[in-house]
This record gives sequence, C-alpha cells and structure tokens, in this order.
Amino acid sequence: MKTSLKLFLAGLVLLTQGFGQEPKQALAKAFTAPTKNETVVSGAAPQAVAPVVQPKALPPLNPPLGDIARQARAAHAAAPKAQVVVETDTAEQKADQSQTTAAAPNQE
Repeated sequence: MKTSLKLFLAGLVLLTQGFGQEPKQALAKAFTAPTKNETVVSGAAPQAVAPVVQPKALPPLNPPLGDIARQARAAHAAAPKAQVVVETDTAEQKADQSQTTAAAPNQE
C-alpha cells in the first residue's frame, strides 16, 4: 500500500515535468517608452573640464613605523608579568585553615 502510494506520487511528479511547457507568447507585453525626437539647443558656453585632484602623500615618519612597533613589542615583553598561582580547594585544607584562623587571635 505504502509502496504503491510512493510510486504513484513519484510518477505524478515526473509527469508534471513532462507536461510543463514554455508559453508560446509572452504573458505580458513588454512596455516600451515612447522615443522623444526633441532637440535641445543651448546658448551657454561649454563647461570646463574639472581638474583631477591627486591625493596628497603623507610625509615619511621619522623614525619609521617598523622601528616604533619593534620598540613597543620590546617594552611589552620586558614588562613585569603576573605570577601564576594555583590553589587547590579541598575540604581538608579549608578545615585546617579555619581552625588555624580561629585559634590565632587577631592582631588588631
């Protein structure tokens, strides 16, 4: 039952592709704008060609940008770094710390 239904639907899909046709005429006629045959006479002088503006070059850096970047990297590498501290949070250590802090009086 299911197989025959699937075959029927597949055949139906294939048949619709076979019966699909291109239209013989355009469905909507293309609209063409009417052409204007008017001539325009101008009595003014023609405009001068605009000058081409070239970009202004930047002055060379003194010291060069590469030297500035190298100095910045060297300063960053020489800066003091934070130390990595790894603490283990176990229940035994917390209990020991709470006992020692309770036994020791505050020095205030």
